[in-house]
Amino acid sequence: MKISVLYDKYFLKLTAEALETLKVELPDVTISYCGNNDSVCLEDVIESEVIFGKPPPAMIKDLKNLKWLHLPSAGADPYVDKSLYADPLPLLTKSSGTFGIPISEYVLGMMVTLSHNFVSHHKNQLSGDWRQIWLETYDIFDSNVLVLGLGDIGTEVCRRLSGFGCRVIGFRNDPNVPHELVDEVRPLSQFRDSLPEADYVIVCLPGTEETRSLIGREEFGLMKKRAIIVNVGRGYIIDTDALIDALNSGKIAGAGLDVTEPEPLPKEHPLWNAKNALITPHVSAFTSVPAQRRFAIFKDLLKRYISGQELFNIVDFKSGY
Repeated sequence: MKISVLYDKYFLKLTAEALETLKVELPDVTISYCGNNDSVCLEDVIESEVIFGKPPPAMIKDLKNLKWLHLPSAGADPYVDKSLYADPLPLLTKSSGTFGIPISEYVLGMMVTLSHNFVSHHKNQLSGDWRQIWLETYDIFDSNVLVLGLGDIGTEVCRRLSGFGCRVIGFRNDPNVPHELVDEVRPLSQFRDSLPEADYVIVCLPGTEETRSLIGREEFGLMKKRAIIVNVGRGYIIDTDALIDALNSGKIAGAGLDVTEPEPLPKEHPLWNAKNALITPHVSAFTSVPAQRRFAIFKDLLKRYISGQELFNIVDFKSGY
């Protein structure tokens, strides 16, 4: 069995020690690096039964031997079209359970930074200007926080919010599944009706056709002027033009964005200069620890795959996640 491992600037190489561990524990398989996700050649992976990485989607149809693609990401949106695969019943898994901790810490950082106007204070620090800025600030304590999506990331966000004394309302497709870390679970179909309650809206949803442009002008019009939105899902879940207008007109108080539409965000794009927007280049998941978690998940799945056991983190092609 040939297993190919790909990597890129986000999903870095497994360490030599990690790769050696796989080779020692699984001596009957051939495991090799086959280059960068974006520059890998078809010849490098043509014989692979298993790929760990994100090969160019256009290449997958030519991989006649591919039985299982394991993604290093939690999102699977570029790979959920079955027509991409030569095998009519492709096996696709993802690295859910890897990113919840760092991304949830990022979310809390965005909430505190935007609520207390740290960006304005930092600008004054850079110019040596001791100035007390009397802009409106907000407590997270006693606020209403809507968390859209209660997967690994949304769950970890709720876990960290538990110490802030706020009311957390979680949204998922099936509200009948209980969740011990939220005050109330509501169906995602009702999130618009809940927006007038929100002091914070945290977007942790996967990128699917169902979630595309889920939040636009109508939704921003329902929010409080003090509302802050943080998006760590996919950029296209929020209508970018509507977001820019909502920020610049003061319809909402701020936005923390680790994902944008388009992405990468062009240098001259007006979102860069939108009022009270704090933007990072899709880096919320990346500390030194997730790579270890990704390796542990892949290692567990690989052992299960070889022994014929049931896998986890399987992507549902119909739902897209």
